[in-house]
Amino acid sequence: MKQLFNYSTVPGYEEAIRRTGKSLEDFLAMLGLDGIELLVYRSEPYMRPFDNVAVGAHLRSWSCWYDLWKNNKDRLYQIFRSDEALRDYYGGTQKRAWLLQIKRNIQAALIEKPEYLVYRVEEVSPAEQYSWNFDHTNAEVMKMAARVFNRVSDQVPADTKVLFENSWWPGLTLQNAKQTGEFLEKIKFDNIGLMLDTGHLLNTNPDLQSEREGIDYICQILKNLGELRYYIKGVHLSCSLSGEYQRQSPRMIPSLENDARLLSHVCNIDQHRPFTDPAVLKIFELIEPDYVVHVLYYDDFNQLARQITEQKQLLNA
Repeated sequence: MKQLFNYSTVPGYEEAIRRTGKSLEDFLAMLGLDGIELLVYRSEPYMRPFDNVAVGAHLRSWSCWYDLWKNNKDRLYQIFRSDEALRDYYGGTQKRAWLLQIKRNIQAALIEKPEYLVYRVEEVSPAEQYSWNFDHTNAEVMKMAARVFNRVSDQVPADTKVLFENSWWPGLTLQNAKQTGEFLEKIKFDNIGLMLDTGHLLNTNPDLQSEREGIDYICQILKNLGELRYYIKGVHLSCSLSGEYQRQSPRMIPSLENDARLLSHVCNIDQHRPFTDPAVLKIFELIEPDYVVHVLYYDDFNQLARQITEQKQLLNA
């Protein structure tokens, strides 16, 4: 089982690691990690190569896409307001332009020669992120998401695994074994699996009060999946107990243009804290992942190093 952490080339990440006086490779060696899961949220390759450390690559996630795919113009323009906003988000005003952006994103990720790609399955508009009143069901989103992926799957080499990531928004939540199985059956690509994001799964239950309750909840979901849980080839490992925030969060309706407010809201829901309860090992008694990715929020790389070390120790206990 390879242990990784998620990494992005945004200026904050790059500057944070420089302040430690270590290179990315030094940092990985110090922590005994096998590499990184590189966030590739762009259509062009990075200026510097990461193929020596990038075990996995996380593709860009367009969280609001369903109505473009279904050509639901009325709702689409309620969200985006203008053709310019559509072009900024999708690369065009038609779904073929968006498909081209997805293909370019996959191509940019493959430059790094990853063993796997992460493909998130979700659909949510900015307003829905606050109201929690959703226009589309999990089943509807998964059905259309499979069609979208099948239109771009020819870009992925047969020896590169695609891991579909769960979300707490409508889509692949892993809460329904039948729907999860039907989604996987619709995928016309053989080398597939699931990326279990523990924080995302915890976000689906705002009543959880403690890590132990959260771990038990995750284990119950895994048991309910039956044999499907063996599709889980990777784990994004973090803890998120945001029920209080979810219940008290403001219900204003933002716009896509206000990225900072949306990002802050999402970060308050998806907390990316390290697990501290040794009972987290119960999760790994039910699955046999090839990859564990420590996906944690931090102020600096020294703090991140402490958090990763503590979470790794739980897994090695």
